[in-house]
Amino acid sequence: MDQFLAASRGSWLTRRAVHHLDHQDDEFGDSNLVIEPFSAEDPAVTQICLALNINPHLAAGGARFWWESNLKPLARAEDQAAVLIDIPLAGDPSQGFLVRDKGYVEKQPVLSQYTFSTDGVMTVTTRYDSNVGTERCWFVTDQVRMRVSSVQCLDGVSMTTYCTELRCPSDATLQSLRESADSMAAGFR
Repeated sequence: MDQFLAASRGSWLTRRAVHHLDHQDDEFGDSNLVIEPFSAEDPAVTQICLALNINPHLAAGGARFWWESNLKPLARAEDQAAVLIDIPLAGDPSQGFLVRDKGYVEKQPVLSQYTFSTDGVMTVTTRYDSNVGTERCWFVTDQVRMRVSSVQCLDGVSMTTYCTELRCPSDATLQSLRESADSMAAGFR
């Protein structure tokens, strides 16, 4: 998980399609996803683990996630953020638990199970009081991620989501590209 989170660090343009199977209109849209991994020494580890009666010494770190509009000035709001803590399974780093301060479906602290397949696909399963969420995420390249998910209620699947995520260049990368382009343009004068 620590390698997956490290590879996910940064800002991503998320293009998503949400299909509601309960007579609601489908949704399509773009947003930004910002992922910032942190170590096991981050204060959030102790705070969240203790809130869920989990030994914080079992944690291997985690990440903060922000979902932002890509049409408005970037302002990180707590209601659009989540903190995820990694608790790897002893002896098998391809499996473990994710502790989140709030779930995606029901806004309460939640414990999810994760597994990595041999081809690098991460599957996260979250059981809530009245439904089960399943999400799969994988890298197509270092710059492209895919995510698919479903929410299954007692009477069947109620929602599916498909996301393509494209890594956004950092300000430093954009500045470097600009300087390189300006240097090349100066050579043509």
